[in-house]
Amino acid sequence: MSHNNFSHSLTPSPIPSKKFQEEAFTYVSRWCKASREFVKRKVERWKLLEDLYHNRRELNSWGSRSGSAMPANSPGSINYADSSRDRWQSDIVLAPSYIVDTWTDKAYQSIFSGPEWLTVIPETSHGGSGTQDLQFPTSFKLQELLLARLSEGQIHVRLYEILQHLVLYGSVYAKIFWYSKDVTRHRWDYETLQVIEEHEKIYDCPVLQVIPLDRVLLDWTADHSDVQRHTGIGHRVDKTYQHVLEQFDRDIYHLNRAKFLERRQEGSSTTNLYQDGLLHEEAATGLDADATRKFTVWEWHGRIPTENQHKECLCTIITDREADSPEDGIMVRLTQTPVLWSGLRPFLTAHYTPLPGPLGMGAIESNLDLIHSISQFISQSQDNTRLTANAQLIVRRGSSAARQIGTDNDVVYPGKVWMVDDPGDIQPFPPLNFPQQEVNHLIDFLNGLLERRTTVSDMALGVSSRDKTATEAHILHESAMSPFATRTDLFARSFLEPLGKLALSMLQQFLLDDQTITVKDSSGREVPLVVTSEEIQKGRYRVVATLTRQDSTRLAKAQSIERVLPTLSRFQEILASEGVRISFSELIKRYLDLIGVEGADRILSRVDPGEENVGNQANISHKTSGLSDNEIRHLHMNEKPTGVPGDFPSPLVEDGGPMGPNPTDGNALAQLLQRQAAQAAGT
Repeated sequence: MSHNNFSHSLTPSPIPSKKFQEEAFTYVSRWCKASREFVKRKVERWKLLEDLYHNRRELNSWGSRSGSAMPANSPGSINYADSSRDRWQSDIVLAPSYIVDTWTDKAYQSIFSGPEWLTVIPETSHGGSGTQDLQFPTSFKLQELLLARLSEGQIHVRLYEILQHLVLYGSVYAKIFWYSKDVTRHRWDYETLQVIEEHEKIYDCPVLQVIPLDRVLLDWTADHSDVQRHTGIGHRVDKTYQHVLEQFDRDIYHLNRAKFLERRQEGSSTTNLYQDGLLHEEAATGLDADATRKFTVWEWHGRIPTENQHKECLCTIITDREADSPEDGIMVRLTQTPVLWSGLRPFLTAHYTPLPGPLGMGAIESNLDLIHSISQFISQSQDNTRLTANAQLIVRRGSSAARQIGTDNDVVYPGKVWMVDDPGDIQPFPPLNFPQQEVNHLIDFLNGLLERRTTVSDMALGVSSRDKTATEAHILHESAMSPFATRTDLFARSFLEPLGKLALSMLQQFLLDDQTITVKDSSGREVPLVVTSEEIQKGRYRVVATLTRQDSTRLAKAQSIERVLPTLSRFQEILASEGVRISFSELIKRYLDLIGVEGADRILSRVDPGEENVGNQANISHKTSGLSDNEIRHLHMNEKPTGVPGDFPSPLVEDGGPMGPNPTDGNALAQLLQRQAAQAAGT
């Protein structure tokens, strides 16, 4: 996992006093050791959940490892005295990955239902600058800048990983850090014929990354999940000697450099020590691509007790890679203030089922008993099928049949001829009479119980085995979506909104220059906007997840219709040439419904065809009062009447007219007047 700093734009941290360094090292090292021991007891259970998700755990191994669903000596566990003996029993495990994937996909779609999945709201009447653009206020520009920078850090992929970990393990911890990367480009100066070097930032954005649970340093004494109120929070990450040295050169690490260089001469490069850890690729076991030695960096953010009060600090300790405690490490960084100007710790957490503590309960862990039972019954059913489908014989010891079986190496196949001295030497094995039907009903019952517990049923998966009425399908859909919506809303409030708040505070801390973003105006065109440094760094804002706002989905749809209307008007003629007509009245009606305007049917009422014909007839009578019957007849015959200007490119009322499909004189005259009005508008 990447280990980045938060101080590249700040002045170097002042060196604390020796006394405070000693007190801080003693407190932080003991705290991290206790947290490491607490997490170590949970790793086996998390590893079991991970193996079940990837279908890498055998059924018989559940009872042989700590943290399994059943004790080693329980009646349901399977133990073999001779592990080298070939096993014929089935080992089918019901992989619960569909539960995790179903919830993750639905939650992901709810979060990113629109491009503006985070909303920046000003806490004051005037945020940033004194003059506000009515079309693009400062809060909107900051919102677009925030979403653009998060997208640059691949926030969509990271959030999908976070949702998977949330459902699988019950808890997810992540760290957000500012990542910058420069490249050097060269160009010719054609006047001086010299090569000019230019530095360009290809990355300058906040990045969110999952912390494996076995590498989190969490507050084991906490009775809540708010990391900002924990006594401390941190993580462990492996880094090379060159990386640590670069941090010293950049004044990020400012303590005990000589002691670290001396430590580097001791020991040798270690192998991969985390082959049983979480998020570990088994194919990489035993491989170490780095030729240099790696160290473990313990980064901790929290309150250190002093004589007068607690101080919010950042402490970094470096140990050997195999160390389980930082007590024998080297402290290379210690600040006496929070690392972010906002005072927030750069860590985030969320729980699938919240519990009064630092860890939650996942969708799989609470159903391990059912998953184990279903897997056991399915495997047992397959075993009995094998026993009954393959011939089993009773052979008298010492008979010619027994000698023949020994000669053929116990091979029994259909149609085999047995040469025996006595017909009683070989007999078929009596039937087992296994109650397969009852077992099938039991498996169906357990599957139904698992569906009710996890709310992931055939209806939720879209693979229902029978047809349902519209009412039944609607009721089942609503009941299936309720748990998903509840937990998604909880995730948005506990994780997404703190994420937006942290990311916005980083923008205000690390972006010191004006920024240019591209947005769409009311006509749908993309226009560049400049967000000044004053607008970024001044003003107070809060960030909320769009899906938690009241009527957020309806407002997002209304905004989409508002933006697409100008674009549709441009394509109206092209669509008409293809025989497609855009119903703007329906779009306007849908728009009014979405923004909450009641009585849209009365505002946009349709005129009765009979009333419309009467009105048109009266209008035509008024407009043609000076025309004779002969002139009106000429209008219908597509001739140019006397005193009526205009050209007629096609016969009138050939395909009907404004008054209907009937080729009447009034309909023809109405079509003529319509064309004249169009020509007048064109000129």
